[in-house]
Amino acid sequence: MSLFNLKLVLAVLFSTLFLPAFTQELTLKESVDKLNATAMKFLVKPDSLIVYADKAYDLAKTANYKNGEGIAVKLKGIYEHRKSNFPKAIQYYTQALNIFTALNVPLEVGKANLNIATSYNSQLDFVNSIQYALKALRIFEQLNDPNGAGRVLNLLGISSSAQKDYKEALKYFKQYNSLAKKAKDTIEMASSYNNVGSTFQQLNKLDSAIYYLKLSSQLHAKKKNISGLGTNYQNIGKLYNDKKDLKSALVYFEKSLVAYQSNGDRKFMSHSYFNIGNVYKQLKDTLTAIKWLDKAVKLANEVSEKEILEQAYQELSEIKAADNQYKVAYEHLKKSNQAGDSILNLSKNKIVEELKTKYEVEKKNLLIENNKIEIANQKLEVQKREIQLISLGVILLLILLITYFIYNRRKLKAKAQLQEEINKQQELAARAVLDAEERERRRIAGDLHDGVGQMLSAALMNLNGLLHKLNLKGDASLQAEQTLSLVNDSYDEMRSISHQMMPNALIKSGLAIAIKDFLNKIDKDVIKISLETVGLKQRLDEQTETVLYRVIQETVNNVIKHSEANQLNIVLIKDDEGVSVTIEDNGKGFDKTKTNLKTGIGISNIYSRVEFLKGTVDIDSAPGKGTLIAIYIPD
Repeated sequence: MSLFNLKLVLAVLFSTLFLPAFTQELTLKESVDKLNATAMKFLVKPDSLIVYADKAYDLAKTANYKNGEGIAVKLKGIYEHRKSNFPKAIQYYTQALNIFTALNVPLEVGKANLNIATSYNSQLDFVNSIQYALKALRIFEQLNDPNGAGRVLNLLGISSSAQKDYKEALKYFKQYNSLAKKAKDTIEMASSYNNVGSTFQQLNKLDSAIYYLKLSSQLHAKKKNISGLGTNYQNIGKLYNDKKDLKSALVYFEKSLVAYQSNGDRKFMSHSYFNIGNVYKQLKDTLTAIKWLDKAVKLANEVSEKEILEQAYQELSEIKAADNQYKVAYEHLKKSNQAGDSILNLSKNKIVEELKTKYEVEKKNLLIENNKIEIANQKLEVQKREIQLISLGVILLLILLITYFIYNRRKLKAKAQLQEEINKQQELAARAVLDAEERERRRIAGDLHDGVGQMLSAALMNLNGLLHKLNLKGDASLQAEQTLSLVNDSYDEMRSISHQMMPNALIKSGLAIAIKDFLNKIDKDVIKISLETVGLKQRLDEQTETVLYRVIQETVNNVIKHSEANQLNIVLIKDDEGVSVTIEDNGKGFDKTKTNLKTGIGISNIYSRVEFLKGTVDIDSAPGKGTLIAIYIPD
């Protein structure tokens, strides 16, 4: 047999013996990857996710495919976390961490540490949560992964917020927002705005809170992120609840329930049930409140949501106690304490003892009342006469009180009408002053442009012609050129002043175009400015556009002159309720406690112009932390 034929036989033999096994191994790994990828699509539907994750795990073990096994184990951890089985989730996440550490896959190691931190955070074990979160943060920073680092900062913010350190939480959430913007991740940006808004709510800065929460909901809606919208709606509902606007709170809690139901998120459905029941309790509709709270208890039991069990039983206990059903109230409160035994405090123990005492007293009083019935019957006739006399006196007193209240009400109504008329006249006067100021600006700008401008233009033409005819030389020619340059500079300065007093872009194209035109004239080497507009498709009221343009113009000039900033972000949002403007720089900031904001002419002008339109100005700053100015003008 020739050497060529021998090689050919060996090649065929090799392919027959070894190629099928190699192809089969490749196919198994591909199958594991496809199963894991399919499971990832069901992150919001954990019951579907676990089916594919289990299959991927079993197949990866068969193929000894460690990377696929690690991904599958991580997905199993996500399933347990979504089911609120946090110890089991930590077990799976730790298994994934060990696999990826052995494989030396830094990104997955960082993610595993973050997942473990998140589960510990859900168990309120902040020591372990922060320990693993910081490990993840170091890895993501080394990988230059803004998304991963942002999620860690978000978790640290959540931990700080849970421990009621809201200022520290706000710092983390703002850093999270900055990284989300850097990564251009709309979902993460929306989540960061949601957390910033929730923290402002805890700090009782409700205007800032509603601004950021609504900004978050707009981004979630844009991305059709139903889970994020559910969280937004729930937080906005809590904000309105804090403001005692119970009808608005109920609307947003019901929206959050619809979002959670569409995703099958049973854990947060129990939160929505509780929130709706709590609102009905405040509205004194106890029957409806009990119905929703019972649903919250049932579902919270099924998903082991201890926090909701504790709060729902607490609310039911208060309802039953108010209805003098102390035994039932006592039983509910015992269940509330059992659910929250890890955070049971002295005040709850005191309530338990009070309810128990009331229940025992109620039984004793019942026995005493039965013994008193016979004695009471004997005194009934005497009491009837006394009641008749007392009733007559009460009726007379009521007549006098009603007469007084009617008189006082009319007096207050007349006073209120007078005050309303005064306020209306003051508002008209204020608007007239503003209109007069803008008309005078336009008149002066027009006179400068059409009068002085035309004369300077004519002077330039004549002077140019004269110099051409004279044909001057030497010092005379230099002096003539300098004179011509001065006239030309005067003409340019006149045009600049005219345009600043009344920009053509504001008159012709509206606020957004005018601001862009103004910002484009600023040297980008001095300061980088970003402008984001939402909802400004139609022109605003002329007075509103003028005020906002002047305010933004004044603020940007102040930042350039005083802040030493190199970056400035401006956001304009128009919605059904009004116009919001935020102007944030990364400059040196200032101490608000040592500064009277209304003493400066520029800041005073900003406040007065916005107040003319019934708007508000909120300035947040600290040394070394930059400055945030939030302006809101209602429709």
